[in-house]
Amino acid sequence: MEFKEYLEQKHVLKKGERSLKEISIAQYINRLENMSREGIYNEEKQIDPILERKIQERYQDWKTYVKTIDHYLSSKKY
Repeated sequence: MEFKEYLEQKHVLKKGERSLKEISIAQYINRLENMSREGIYNEEKQIDPILERKIQERYQDWKTYVKTIDHYLSSKKY
C-alpha cells in the first residue's frame, strides 16, 4: 500500500486511529521526503537508536518525525 493511501485509510485499518486531514497527510509525506533527501532515513526496516539519534540531532520536534517513519513502516505491511 502506498504511504499516502495508508495515511488516508489508517483509521479504518487500525482500531483506535483517527482519520487525518489532507494537510496532515501532506505534512507526513513532506517529512518523509525531507528525511530521505537529507540522508537521515534510508528505507531502514525499523527505528533503531542510531536512526532516532540522527532525527533528534536534526529536528527539534523529533518525535513527529519518528512517528512519520513509524506510519511509513506500518504502511509497508499492507
